[in-house]
Amino acid sequence: MISTKSELLEYVRENDVKFVKLTFCDFFGRQRNISVLSSQLEDSFEHGVSIDSSSLTGVGGTDLKLMPVSALMSDLPWRPHSGRVVSVFCNIGNLDCTPFVCDPMVLLDSEVKALAKLGYSAKVATECEFYVMKDEADILEPIDNADYCASYPFDKCETLRRDVILSLEDMGLKPISAHHERGPGQNEIDFESADPISAARNFVMFKAAVKTVSAISGCVASFMPKPLSNQPGSGLHLSITLSGKNSQKASRAFAEGILRRYKEITCLANPTQNSYKRLGKGYKIKYADDRSTAIRIFDDNTIQLRTPDSTCNLFVALSLIFAAGREGIENGYSLRPVSECNDYLFDSVGDAIKFARGSEWLHKQIPVHLDGVLDTIQKRRDDAHALETDRELFDFYSDI
Repeated sequence: MISTKSELLEYVRENDVKFVKLTFCDFFGRQRNISVLSSQLEDSFEHGVSIDSSSLTGVGGTDLKLMPVSALMSDLPWRPHSGRVVSVFCNIGNLDCTPFVCDPMVLLDSEVKALAKLGYSAKVATECEFYVMKDEADILEPIDNADYCASYPFDKCETLRRDVILSLEDMGLKPISAHHERGPGQNEIDFESADPISAARNFVMFKAAVKTVSAISGCVASFMPKPLSNQPGSGLHLSITLSGKNSQKASRAFAEGILRRYKEITCLANPTQNSYKRLGKGYKIKYADDRSTAIRIFDDNTIQLRTPDSTCNLFVALSLIFAAGREGIENGYSLRPVSECNDYLFDSVGDAIKFARGSEWLHKQIPVHLDGVLDTIQKRRDDAHALETDRELFDFYSDI
């Protein structure tokens, strides 16, 4: 387990690592990289590596720096073993290397630390659905016609899921199960719970692994919430387990805090128009112990959010979820009866953007740059609105 700069530098020397991909993600959770020679890694720790802030999407106006985080290193197993390549996730800093106020990892880390001051810690587990399509130029066709928990030969994704999981294990990540989902060519891979920062980083690396293995296999993976208009959508289910003093009572207060801020969280947890095709009209914000609700609440102090999807930046989405939950604990909220859950999610990302712009709470959570991020969400919505076919939308969202 690498945790310090010296341990990482030693690993790079001893394992013939030639290139280091300094990895970060923008406000849509899309992975970005700058590759440096391994001989430049120590200098990257000391002085950072400059990037154009516009690469963060909606956060423009100045140069920023990537600051490697030693504990967030992963091998890239599909690279050659001679002259190996590793990925190191990075914090984003100002030019003087101080933390950038809207670094997604900083936003989440500050909320984790604020929760710790109240005497609580949390683990996050993800369940992620995605489609695998044939790599055809003119049509959008799933790789198989199998359904829920199907087996080979009907499930033609079995080998691909195996290769993804083996790659993830080589990267030091910990998937725990995988299966075919309800839609044709649709899959789900679930992860072991981890601390929030690691869970979000693992999710970014997981998406990269799925897309890479799919490309090597001659097919295309999509994390769109609704790639096929007549088939089930794909979600990103987030299970959060609290530990600490009187954690059962705290988890109920945490859940109530989320319920009160659910609509404000939604724009960043579901930031594309395609997100609302998956959710459909009239989706009620309520909780229960079943799969049809926005939140599931379990007896082991676990809360599962079922509406987020993979178009989000998970660092940002979790930072908002934790801020809302912490607010619930700090104010001693009581979980409302199910009969009093009478609010609904938005029917479109346009409605979500309008609501977000008027939220003082959301501007506090994402200081300075929230409106720029919302402008970018609006532009992507406008660009997607002009597209009509599943294939056109699939190509438009190929970067998520």
